[in-house]
Amino acid sequence: MSLFHVSPRGRDSAAGSLQRPWATLAGARDNLRKLRRAGAVTGAATVSVHDGIYALAETVKFTPLDSHTRYVAAPRAKPVFDGGERLTGWKVGERNGRAEWTLDLPAVVAGTWYFRSLFVNGRRAPRARLPKFSPDEKGAKNVFRIGEIRDAANTNLFAGSDTFKPRAGDIEAWASLPDAEFVVLHYWIEERLPRPALNPRTGWLRFGRRSAFSLYEAYEDAHGNRDLARYYVDNLFEALTEPGEWYLNRETGRLYYLPRPDETPATTEIRAPRLSAFVMASGQFFNDAIDPVDAHATAHLRGLEFEGLAFRHADWFSPLAFLPPFHVAQVYGQELPIGGSVQAAHCVPGSIVFRAARDCVVRNCTIERAGLYGLEFDEGCRDCRAVGNDIRDIGAGGIRGGGTDLDGSAEGRTGHLEIADNTISEIGRIFHQGVGVLLGHAFDCVVAHNHIHHGCYTGISVGWTWGFRETPSRNNRIEANLIHHLGAGILSDMGGIYILGVQPGTLLRGNHLHHIWSQAYGGWGVYLDEGTSHVVVEHNLVHDTKDAPFNIHYARENVVRHNIFARGQNALVSVYRIEPGSFSATFLNNIFIGPSARLYSGGYKGDITRGALVANANCIWFPDGKPAHSGNPATRKDGVPHRVSFAAWRKAGHDQLSIVADPKITEGSKTWRLAANSPALKLGFQPYDWSNCGPRK
Repeated sequence: MSLFHVSPRGRDSAAGSLQRPWATLAGARDNLRKLRRAGAVTGAATVSVHDGIYALAETVKFTPLDSHTRYVAAPRAKPVFDGGERLTGWKVGERNGRAEWTLDLPAVVAGTWYFRSLFVNGRRAPRARLPKFSPDEKGAKNVFRIGEIRDAANTNLFAGSDTFKPRAGDIEAWASLPDAEFVVLHYWIEERLPRPALNPRTGWLRFGRRSAFSLYEAYEDAHGNRDLARYYVDNLFEALTEPGEWYLNRETGRLYYLPRPDETPATTEIRAPRLSAFVMASGQFFNDAIDPVDAHATAHLRGLEFEGLAFRHADWFSPLAFLPPFHVAQVYGQELPIGGSVQAAHCVPGSIVFRAARDCVVRNCTIERAGLYGLEFDEGCRDCRAVGNDIRDIGAGGIRGGGTDLDGSAEGRTGHLEIADNTISEIGRIFHQGVGVLLGHAFDCVVAHNHIHHGCYTGISVGWTWGFRETPSRNNRIEANLIHHLGAGILSDMGGIYILGVQPGTLLRGNHLHHIWSQAYGGWGVYLDEGTSHVVVEHNLVHDTKDAPFNIHYARENVVRHNIFARGQNALVSVYRIEPGSFSATFLNNIFIGPSARLYSGGYKGDITRGALVANANCIWFPDGKPAHSGNPATRKDGVPHRVSFAAWRKAGHDQLSIVADPKITEGSKTWRLAANSPALKLGFQPYDWSNCGPRK
C-alpha cells in the first residue's frame, strides 16, 4: 500500500512524502489521480493527515478515479477541515443602548457570497427572529399562532396555502420583511415560507412558496385539535434585539452582530461558512451523463475511507422540496413549490455524501456545526459504514441512507449499511424534522449502539412506503441504541424509533428510550406507522413519554415481547387505526408500569377491545395497585366504549393469563434490573441488560 502525507505546512506541488507533504484534501486527491494515471500507484493508497486546520473554500468531490484510498488522521493528530471563514475588522457601535458590531462584506453585495449561518466562539448564533424561538423546550414556547386562513372548512392534509392572516399586532410592514422567512410549525414538519408580502389594507400575508400541509396545527380526529399552526419569523432585521443575534443585509452586504457581555472583537472568533457540503463522493449511474452507457454498468466509487478527521462549519439552504409520488395527485393544479419536506427532512441532503458507492467508510470522525444532514449514503450505496463518529450541532439530522424503491432502477438500491457507535446530538437546529438516523428504502442494515439525544423529532426512522405494499426495506436490525430527550414540544406525531411499511425480518431489540415529548399529539417511544408488518420488537426499555411508550398507527402481524413500557402520559399501548382481518400485533411477556391515563388506548378508527391486539402473559403494575382503564378517545362519537375497566378488558378476551403484580424493578440511570423473585420472571419475561446501550468503548 502506498503512503502519502498532508500537512497545513505542505505544498500541493510537492511529492506527498513525510518530508514534503501535500497541503490540501483536494490537492491530495488530484496528485493521486496523476500518480495512478502514470502507473506510479497501482493499488490502495493511504493519505496520513497531520495536525492542523485545513480551510475548505469549496466542496471536495470524489469520483471512481479516487477509489481504494484512505484519508486517516496521523497518530495523535486531530486535523480539522473547516468550511468557515473567520471574519475580522469589525466596527464597534451601539444599537438601542446595546453594543453592536458591523462588518461590510463586498462579496455579498457582488452576489458571490451569502450565508445563513454564523458561528461565534464555537456555537451557532441565532439569526434575528420574532418571537425568540429556539429548538429546545424553553424556546419552543416562543411562537406566534396564525390568526386566519383561506378555505378553513377544507381540512385535507394537503390543502396547503401560500396565504394566511396573522393575529392583530404580530406582524408589521417592516422594511426587511420581504427578505424574511416564516417558519411554520405544524403536524410533524416545519415549513419555510420565503418572500413574504404583507397587504397593509387587508392584513393578509402572501409568500413565494406554499405550505405542503393545511395550516392547521394537527389532526382533529382523535384529539379534538382545531388550532391553527404556530410559526416564527426568521431573518428579520427589526428583531435584532438580543445579545448573540445577527443579521446580514443581502443588498448592502452589511453584517450586524450583537455581542454577548463577555465578548470583544479581539477575543471573539466569528466564522461564516463558505460551503454547504464538505465532501461529495459519487460513482456514476448510467443516466448521469449524455454519453451512452450500459444501464447495468454503473461505475461505482469503491473503498474511499475517512478516519479520525473533523469537518466543521457548513451552511444550509432550503432545497426544492417535493411530494412522494402517491401524494402528487392530491395537489393537482398547484403551481408554487412547497415550503419543506413532508417528513423527516427527506429533501435535505448531507454535508458529506456518498452515492453509487461500495465499501466506503466514515470512522471516528467529527461532523459539527453543519446546516444539512451530517452524513448521507444515497442511492446505490452498499456495504458502507459510519462507525464511532461524533455528529453534533446539525441543521437537519445525523445520518441518512436510502435508495430507490421497487419502481426505481435496481442499481439505485441501497443496503448492507452499518451505522454503529455514533453519538448524534443537538440535531434539527434549522430543519426541525431532521432525524437522528434515517433509513428510507434500505435493506440488511444494522443501526446499533448509537447515542441519539436532544433533537426536535424522531431518533431512528426506518422505511419509506405507506401502506401494505411490498418494499425494499427488510432485514434491518435496530439494536442497543440509547435514545432520549427528543421532541422538546416542537412537532407532533414523532417518536424514539419509527418504523414504516412492510419490513419482514426487521428487528428492534434492546434499545433504551426515554423522555420523548411532542407538541400536540404523539411523543411515543416505539412507533409502528402505516402498514408496518412482520417486525419483531423485543427487549426494549421505554419510559417517560408524553404519549404511549408503544404506539401503532395501523399494522399487521408484528410481535412485541419482553419489553418494559413505563409511564406514558396518555397510555402504555395505543393503536390508532384497526384494520379488519388481522391483528396489528401480538403482545406477550411484557411489563407495563404506570402511572398512565390508560392501559390500552384506541384512536380514530376501530375499537381497541376488538381485533386490534393479541395480548397475554404480561405483568401489569400501577402505583396504587389497580390498572388504569383502557378505551377509546372521548372525541369518538361512533358508539365505541370510551372507558373499559380491566375486568371488562379481560372479559373481551385480552390479558387473561396476565397478572397485576409489582415486577420488583430497581431503576438505574443506565439499566433497570428485576429482582430474582420478580413475578414477571415466573410468567416468562426474559431480562436484558440495557447498560450496554449506546457507543461501545
